[in-house]
Amino acid sequence: MQDNNIMKFKTIILTLTFGAMLLFTFDLYGQEEPAAMSKSEHARMDSLLKTDKQIQQQQQAEDKKTIDDAKEASKDAKVKADEAKRIEQDASNASNESKKALRTEKKAQKARRNADKQAQKAEDARQKSNNN
Repeated sequence: MQDNNIMKFKTIILTLTFGAMLLFTFDLYGQEEPAAMSKSEHARMDSLLKTDKQIQQQQQAEDKKTIDDAKEASKDAKVKADEAKRIEQDASNASNESKKALRTEKKAQKARRNADKQAQKAEDARQKSNNN
């Protein structure tokens, strides 16, 4: 029985040892040195990186210009809206003044007619009193 347990223990230890050896071997195999690049390949990679950076910088500059243009257009629109609001208020005030002037003129004309009627009545009364 004890031999049986020792045998199981040796089998487990050997299995674990072989598994660990395989894992370490694959790890070492995966750590190979990358192939060395030639100077022309390095130069080409550098030029590609520079080109990518230049493209990104151009895109950022275009984006900034677009945003600045949009902000400027927004400011202009706000100024125009404020000017339109002021003009609308001025027109409204002028309309109200015109209405008030029209009412005042109508009242004045009515007062003149009444005054003319009273003057005519007074004239008629004077004539009657002079005739008597």
